[in-house]
Amino acid sequence: MNVADFENSPDLTKLMTIDPTGLSDDDAMTLAALLVDLSAEAASAGGLERAEAVLTCLEARGLEPAHRARWHYFTANLWSIRRHQSPTHRTWTWLSNEIDQELLALRRAVASEGFEGLGLIQRAQALTNLGTILNHIGRFVEAIEAWDRALALVPNMAMANGNRGIGLSHYAASLHDAGHNYVLAGAAHEAFRRAIDPDAIIDSVGLEPALSYFAKQAKALDAYLTANPVEVDLHGHSLGRGRREREYRRWCLTRRLFINPLNDAGTFEIAARDVMMLPSITVVGLDGGPGPPPVIAYFNLIKQEYAAARFACWEGVTASGVHFADRGVQVYNTLDYPAVGFAVERLKMAFRGAYSIFDKVAFCLNSYLGLGHPERQVSFRNLWFVKGRGKTLHPNLDGLANWPLRGLFWLSKDVFENDFKDVTEPDAQAIYELRNHLEHKFVSVHDMFLRAVSISPSPETAPGIFDLSFEDLAARTSRQLKLARAAIMYLTLAIHAEERRREAERPPGASFPMSLDTWDDAWKRRD
Repeated sequence: MNVADFENSPDLTKLMTIDPTGLSDDDAMTLAALLVDLSAEAASAGGLERAEAVLTCLEARGLEPAHRARWHYFTANLWSIRRHQSPTHRTWTWLSNEIDQELLALRRAVASEGFEGLGLIQRAQALTNLGTILNHIGRFVEAIEAWDRALALVPNMAMANGNRGIGLSHYAASLHDAGHNYVLAGAAHEAFRRAIDPDAIIDSVGLEPALSYFAKQAKALDAYLTANPVEVDLHGHSLGRGRREREYRRWCLTRRLFINPLNDAGTFEIAARDVMMLPSITVVGLDGGPGPPPVIAYFNLIKQEYAAARFACWEGVTASGVHFADRGVQVYNTLDYPAVGFAVERLKMAFRGAYSIFDKVAFCLNSYLGLGHPERQVSFRNLWFVKGRGKTLHPNLDGLANWPLRGLFWLSKDVFENDFKDVTEPDAQAIYELRNHLEHKFVSVHDMFLRAVSISPSPETAPGIFDLSFEDLAARTSRQLKLARAAIMYLTLAIHAEERRREAERPPGASFPMSLDTWDDAWKRRD
């Protein structure tokens, strides 16, 4: 019996009888893909079990890189189908092994060595699916980036554009600023229009319901934008007074590093400011004193520390020449082409600063949501669970319809800790080790190109040293900045969603507004 016999007219029952051990890698991969797809159509749990058995058989083989990327992609599809078929799955499910496994498999696929060896359509499909699951769990900022990567490969791909429209429209609805809402709703409208364009690429069969939904949403947004016009000049804004400031702000814009939702819609000059703030917050009683609630002070500090880490990263990656602070700092030549100096240390500082944001977000939420963790014991990983009861989700969170807050919960799974080793980020443990060495041991940075000709052993052979290239450190620091920025955006919108929920449940009564001005930039001077 051969897979080719069923490719054109596949029969799930017959496919389930094929033994993959005698098949080539190509045929076994085709068998796995057919089993996954047909099991979804037939809602067959047995078919999925057989697909998993075939994938397990393939896993033991030394698959070439492109097949390994496909293996991860098919595994993700299998877990996606299980999620949709699970009788316990709900829209506001917080704990889901199926989601964990689907997300991890998709990330492994797009990060694998063989991903670039796949065809454009399959790469775009994997990135589209990654964006879709990220959006579902509330990580919409990162979802948009995944969809944009898919559209960079296949610009007129219907599903990438349509799902991007869904993400942007939900993002817009979560905002508490009318101008921001209008711009993101407009971007969503454009994405839906591209999805239903006659020249759009339909990458698989059975997408008619999705296309019909995209058309309906495009029409609804067109009516909304017409009825609620907002004057917004996206481009008529200065990027700064001098060349260096303009370079810095352009660098941040292109990497989507501003605390500003407009930066997720595009690289508009208007987005080159960290203008996103907390929503209006209602305090019941005066137990906390007459001043503003602590969450406002926490947010100020988180935002300012993020901005400092971001600037340190820019200084590190754009440094040229020898900084005057490096002159006269004598170090030994260890003959292994180390990268030393101001630029390297600025990157290390930026990494530490970005990583520290996560626990501070947790501290802020612990206070605001009243989750009850002792101050010295709250972390980004343990915030969500009942103290002393393992992985039991806090009752205040279970089933809570707060999209950005759930996004923060799943973002926390990118962070490895010794007590929380279940992660959805393949590189999480390496990131943890890097941070641990930066804080408590040593990190040695080297020149990636010159190290290859070094006659000296790598410093990583010495105890307590984590060795990596300058390029790797820069990439990981940039990744941490993006995650920290996403965490701050989710924090703001999670509080907005919670304030709306509390307002709807609050009994009628008098409230007294307290207005807070913003701190003027000129007041930040130290001279």
